[in-house]
Amino acid sequence: MGIIRRLILLFYVPAVLAVVAVCAGVCLHFIPENVWQSYLKFIIAREETLAVLAGMAAASLILLPAVFSRSKSRDLSLASGDVHLEVGKPGEVKVTVPAIVSVVERAAITVNGVREVSASVYRQNGDMPIKVRLTITLGQGYSAPKVSEATVAAVDDALQTALELPLVPVEVKVDEVTHAIVERDKRVV
Repeated sequence: MGIIRRLILLFYVPAVLAVVAVCAGVCLHFIPENVWQSYLKFIIAREETLAVLAGMAAASLILLPAVFSRSKSRDLSLASGDVHLEVGKPGEVKVTVPAIVSVVERAAITVNGVREVSASVYRQNGDMPIKVRLTITLGQGYSAPKVSEATVAAVDDALQTALELPLVPVEVKVDEVTHAIVERDKRVV
């Protein structure tokens, strides 16, 4: 949900709660009949009432599509604990999420042009139990698409070699481009 819809909700929900509280007070006879009827006649006679009703109708129309929209990230949840890799005759093979993050980050930092890397592992539905999202700092003078492609290849290779996980979906997001000079042959891993 975007910031505009959240701001609308910030004002819309307390207004609806106030109306519900007043209606409950009328139904439970906490508010005398002559009082609420006189206030209702006063509110209906005001010109501002129509503007408030139009604003609430517009807010409702803006918020209504959010009920039916489905974001892609709903099928994903940040992984924690263990990930089951294999269930077979020798038993279960489990790997902790920090171990997966370590393998992924070590593979990504070896790519020329990647200065810093942060990895997140998400659980997902389907054949592949996990998805990896990388946030990298790119060195100045490197191509983001080429470095991203090389990073995905390095992560795929590391996951295949270490954990025998083929074709794990990997997303790479370049968060920053650093002005520090990247030394190509003198990297410490």
